[in-house]
Amino acid sequence: MTGRDQGERAVGNRRMVPVGRHRNGGPVLRPLRSLRTRRPWRPASPKRVALLIPLAALTVLASGVLWPLRWMPVPSLVLGMAGGTWLIVVVPKLLPDGVLSRLMVTLLVVPAVAAAVLAANASQGFVLELRGEVRSGVVTRVIEHHGKTTSYECVIRYRGATDAPGRLNCSDSDHVGDAVQVAWDPGGLVEPDFAEAEGTYRFFAILAMASEIALVLLGEFTVALAVTRHAARKVAAARDSATTDGSGMAHPQSTASRNPL
Repeated sequence: MTGRDQGERAVGNRRMVPVGRHRNGGPVLRPLRSLRTRRPWRPASPKRVALLIPLAALTVLASGVLWPLRWMPVPSLVLGMAGGTWLIVVVPKLLPDGVLSRLMVTLLVVPAVAAAVLAANASQGFVLELRGEVRSGVVTRVIEHHGKTTSYECVIRYRGATDAPGRLNCSDSDHVGDAVQVAWDPGGLVEPDFAEAEGTYRFFAILAMASEIALVLLGEFTVALAVTRHAARKVAAARDSATTDGSGMAHPQSTASRNPL
């Protein structure tokens, strides 16, 4: 086998390897692919981004629903990171203006966080109302915990024997001697909380859906704004190019009229 059959070097000092069947003209040679010869990563198209915005917003809402449930914080965090990254990082990058892009990031963060938090409250309230138990008690002590943030824990005393939790997370508005209603799930699916009015979770669910709709509309508006600005820039560039070409064609004509044969 000759050196041509084994392979040869092409222009640009890239190694060529023989592929395919041998013919009279020699083997078919193709360059080896490497990281340098691969096409660079291209950002997602506006159409694809627009189609995936509702799905990303739905994952943010689902992450909020799963967050209060036992053994679900990790899947909830994964869903929230996936949907939030798409909405807050990928969508604003379609805008060429840095200031406008940062503004849209801020506008998208607000409904995304609101949808997740409200969905978590609605999910916890729904479980406690569906399968929880309620018991009356009195706050006997408020413990203040200091760290990166200040948190409070209330010690509850009940009348008679009960399986209700003796300690509960509370706020600085709770004081010793306050009469409270504690709701908890005997199965431990969600954390206990102070009992609220019946059907309160519906209020949180409605607010979560409103935030979800606002998130989708803001995302689609960002894509539409990016497409509009890109189209406007293309039209302006084409107009400038036509003006330049027109001025360049006019010069030879004027020169020819001044110098007749």
